[in-house]
Order: sequence, then structure tokens, then C-alpha cells
Amino acid sequence: MRSFSKDGRETLERIERGLDDLGKNKKFQISSDDEPNVLDIVFAGGGAKGVAHLGAIWAFDKLGIKFKRLAGTSAGALTASIVAAGFDCDELLTELFDLNFMELRDGFWDQKLPRIAKLAALTTSYGMYDGETLQIWMEEVLAKKKANTFGRIPMGGVGMLSPLQKKDGPRLSIMASDVSHSCELLMPRDLVLDRYGNIRPNSFPVAAAVRMSVSVPYFFTPYKLSGSLIVDGAFATNLPLETFDAVDSDKVRWPTMGIKLGSTKPGKNSTKDLYHFGLAVFDTMRYGQSRMSYINYPTRMSRLIEVETEDVRTLDFDISKQKKENLFLNGARSVLHTLRGDDGQGLREVWNFKKYIKLRKRWGFPSLEEPYL
Repeated sequence: MRSFSKDGRETLERIERGLDDLGKNKKFQISSDDEPNVLDIVFAGGGAKGVAHLGAIWAFDKLGIKFKRLAGTSAGALTASIVAAGFDCDELLTELFDLNFMELRDGFWDQKLPRIAKLAALTTSYGMYDGETLQIWMEEVLAKKKANTFGRIPMGGVGMLSPLQKKDGPRLSIMASDVSHSCELLMPRDLVLDRYGNIRPNSFPVAAAVRMSVSVPYFFTPYKLSGSLIVDGAFATNLPLETFDAVDSDKVRWPTMGIKLGSTKPGKNSTKDLYHFGLAVFDTMRYGQSRMSYINYPTRMSRLIEVETEDVRTLDFDISKQKKENLFLNGARSVLHTLRGDDGQGLREVWNFKKYIKLRKRWGFPSLEEPYL
């Protein structure tokens, strides 16, 4: 990363050496012998924190690991979509790392209006931005790979993707929340439902699905889908880790890894008015849901890559270059530590697929009725 500071480049080189050593470790095996060096990956939401996803992807790429299926919520949906379109790692970083996310807002009217006018606007539109600029940008990015609809997402081995068979389901899944029906909306799976007008998933724009998934209440206006109001996927699940899971462990050929974004030293949220209070409530909900959902379940914790996001908050889209660098490094470092089993992470030893399967057979998955605690 040429744009990194001297210290950042040196840290990245140390991480790369660690990844190289891990790849040479005879105990290290990410997936089955029949499907070597592949996995499914699920990206959590987190707004500006999503820069950490890029570091994690970079680390997997350095290990020579390819992706079978991808899923994500909010910022994670955006990242998953671009990888699923067939971009390689260098192209992904070009598109996202230096992107000024402030430019994806629809104009700058919010900076010109007095506070009372902003609040009045929220009462009618339910959000400060309509999301059109972001959706158009996303459409343009995906069009570079001709992968702008779910039906055009490549199934072959391009970019960072491993070939996928149709029987294994869709390459890409995006999580959003339907507040009109108080339920999740997993796309493309749920687009065929009557309440959404029996949409043909193959022709549905991925950019529209991403637009739904990133719709943080108060910030973006809800997306209207056949009369339903759709908002940020974090209300349903911020990290849909079980999206691709097979119940029968004997049928598992590769694992699903989840990239979880969180902080041990979060920054302070502003609560100076109704708008900022609402965003603070949303951020707190996202943090609590993400933290509590994985306690005490070895089959979840073993494949969870937890990335420290320090004091970066969800809507800190104007974060400094240094904070972006730190998030990237934390993402890459977390992949290394988890797959190496450092500090009790992952399998608590070097990642080995056969040992992961034994863990799954021993513990299985909690039932839907079983409480998290």
C-alpha cells in the first residue's frame, strides 16, 4: 500500500511475513481436500468501520484463499457485492480504500439548513439523504464487470472467486430489514415472495439491494419495495453468519468465516438533538446485537474474525487517512491472529478444517428457539 505511512508499511510487511509462515505451516488447512483454499465469507455492517473489511480481504488474498459465497449487511453488503462482481484484490482497494464516502451523499443541503429545518425534513422523508447518489455509484462500479444484477454475478473463478456450482445456491446474499413486516429481507432469496411482488431475482439490480442494506434510519430514507419500507440490515442481523450453513456436518466442504467489527474503546456518540440521538440508539443497538449473538457457542466463535475498530463510529465517513490505515491493518492482523489461533481466537490453535468439523459435530448449532445466553 503505497499510500500508507512508513510505520504502516512496516506493520503490513510484518503481517505479510506472518501470513507467509502460516501458509507454510503443515497444520494449516482452511477447507477440505476436495475444495482446497476456499471459504464462504460474511461481512458485518459498520459504516465507516467497513474499511477494516479491506484489510481482511487483503490477508485472505495473501494466503491464496478464494471465496465461494459472500454475504453482508450494510457496509458489508457493499464490500461483498464488489468482490462477488469479480474484482481482484488490487482493483477492490483502488475502488474503495481512497474513496471519499462523503461524496456519496445526495448534495450538501444538510450543511446549509438550520437544525430545526433538518428535523422538519426528517418528519416527512425519514432521512437526510435519498441514497440515489450511492446507488448510482454502486451501479457504475458493478457495471465495470458487467455484474450489475444478481443474475450477472459470475459463478466462475474470476478475481478473488472460486468456481461455484448452481446447486450451492447464490454467489451473493445481501441482508436488509423490512420494517413494514418486522422481518429480515435476504436478497435474492426473498425477492420472490408475494409481499415484494414476486420479483425475478436474476434481473434485480444489486445496487438497489445494497442501497436497501445501507439505509441507516434518519441518515438515508427507507427504500420502498412494493409498498414495504426497507432499512439497514443491522435491524435483522448485523452479521448473518449462518446464511450458508448446512445442518449436516458431513456435507460441509469449506467453512464460513465472519468479519465482525467492534471496539473495546468506542468513541462518544453525539446526542445533541433528535437526529443524533436516533443515530446513537442505532449504533448502540448494532453493537449490542453483534456482541451478544456469539457468546458461548464454539461453532460460531471458532470462525469469527473480530476486528478492533477503535474510536471510529458508524457514520464517521470523513475519518482521517491515518484512521483508515489503522482499520485496514487491524483487519489484516485479525485474520492472521484468528487463523493462527493467537490469544484464544478461532479454534485456539492453527486453523484446521478437520478439527473444525469435529467441533461442529460435537456442538452443532443452537436451535432458533434457544436463547443466546
